[in-house]
Amino acid sequence: MENQAYIKQLLADYLNKQISREEFNQLFSQLGDLEDEAFKATVLQVLESQPAFVDARFIDERVAALYPQLQAKIERPVKWQRRWHLVRPYISVAAVVLVILFTGWFLLSERQYPKKKDIVTTEQVLPGTNRAKLTLADGLTVDLSEYQNGVIMGDEIKYSDGSRVLGSTGKGASLMTISTPKGGTYQITLSDGTQVWLNAGSSLSYPAHFPEGERMVEVSGEAYFEVAKDEKRPFKVSSSGQQIEVLGTAFNIAAYPDEADTKTTLVQGKVKVFNLIAHHSNLLRPGQQATVHGAHIEVGQANVEASIAWKDGLFNFHELTIDQAMKQIERWYDVNVRYEGKKPSGYLGGKMSRGVKLSTFLNFLEQDFQIKAEWKSDRTLILKPAS
Repeated sequence: MENQAYIKQLLADYLNKQISREEFNQLFSQLGDLEDEAFKATVLQVLESQPAFVDARFIDERVAALYPQLQAKIERPVKWQRRWHLVRPYISVAAVVLVILFTGWFLLSERQYPKKKDIVTTEQVLPGTNRAKLTLADGLTVDLSEYQNGVIMGDEIKYSDGSRVLGSTGKGASLMTISTPKGGTYQITLSDGTQVWLNAGSSLSYPAHFPEGERMVEVSGEAYFEVAKDEKRPFKVSSSGQQIEVLGTAFNIAAYPDEADTKTTLVQGKVKVFNLIAHHSNLLRPGQQATVHGAHIEVGQANVEASIAWKDGLFNFHELTIDQAMKQIERWYDVNVRYEGKKPSGYLGGKMSRGVKLSTFLNFLEQDFQIKAEWKSDRTLILKPAS
């Protein structure tokens, strides 16, 4: 009984992405030693207790290609099923578990073995989802669950639904970082109650607990802030070439390393934007945007709806050039864009859900803007005039 409890805990930890390579090997070994009925009962109990993980996204062509090797290693005669639901009795629980376990094994070892290139079409390129990595002050990294949308900082680190990510964060002000890859987004509630939304390809560095006197964070990429008011501790955000100081407000920062300008858009409240090169500051009012380019800073009226559309799950291409729009597409769908022939000029327009497949966006380009898209197997899009 004690051994089964240990196996269940390991499997639950694995599903929540909180398992080390050593623990993964222990889980693999322990499952292989169970009698068939005990094996099925143990696994079924864990999986049924976490229905969010019963999802076809665990299965892909790479797992299918390597599955027989895993099956032989565990030495259990199970039937491979490409489509499965745990609630159906005719699906082998063992097959489900082997797929899940081997997917994890593949992800743990993919840096050590060469990948087989998959042939992917634009119909198969899905939009981004909740993906992020948490890096602690000691260098430990934790892959955050795709089935959660955010984490909350405190004496412990928890997901938005209250489930635990990590135990004690300590009382010091040492920095940790949450980062999203291309095709990823995540939310974080800091220890003072400030809420931050991270767009794809972005990072936020912050202390587990803010010290007395001030609250300081650093952003790379794009983030939307709703800052908890604390008149005794100003909230400061450092990003490329600038620093922002606020007391309590909502604003968006776009400071991607591969873009020349850093843009701060104020939704409500007041912020002071410091140009760190020119040692000059400007005070923004709601609806204004500051653009920092080197030693220069410009303040003008902003299209706030367009600037924060990403936070609400939308693309808003209002007055965006094709280059500006495709930067968003590259980050959200994790693709590369090249141009052939004359690059399209002028501005795009319109709105679109960020939940659509890449192929839907390409249809929009081809039909409304006469831009032809050619897809390459290395996830490269080549754009050219349609004529």
